[in-house]
Amino acid sequence: MRLILIALSLLCVSVSTSAAGRPSGANCALVAPPSTAGEDFAHGATLRIYPRARDISEAYTGCQLLWLPNGKRWTIISSTEVVKGEPVRIWAPSESDSARFSCRYAHGAVVRGNAATCVAPEFLIHKSMAPSCVAKLQESTSRGGTGASPPAGCEPE
Repeated sequence: MRLILIALSLLCVSVSTSAAGRPSGANCALVAPPSTAGEDFAHGATLRIYPRARDISEAYTGCQLLWLPNGKRWTIISSTEVVKGEPVRIWAPSESDSARFSCRYAHGAVVRGNAATCVAPEFLIHKSMAPSCVAKLQESTSRGGTGASPPAGCEPE
């Protein structure tokens, strides 16, 4: 009986840790960002983020998705799995860095993986600007230079 309990326990642990596939929950299966998705930019590309960090409460369980434009389509770069408002892991369709994607988090700390190579817990949930702010920010910068004030309502949150 004890051997069966140990085997079942190991099986459960194995399934839960090897089930590092795409997370499930609210918003995890979205294939394109909703019109209310936040924005950020990197290397000249406008990224979309949903839900916005400001909308993730302690009651939220699901994913925060990060998309990159790919022609007329959107490609998911990463998904942060969130459980009761706390980020627990990162998933990406092309998990090329297995050490980074095997990291697990709880209460703002790395609980599995090498803290030196895992994404810092404070950067798991992406802050973003409101929709259309990247274009407004680019316009503001083209008119006023890099010292221009950000447009109203376009602070990352």
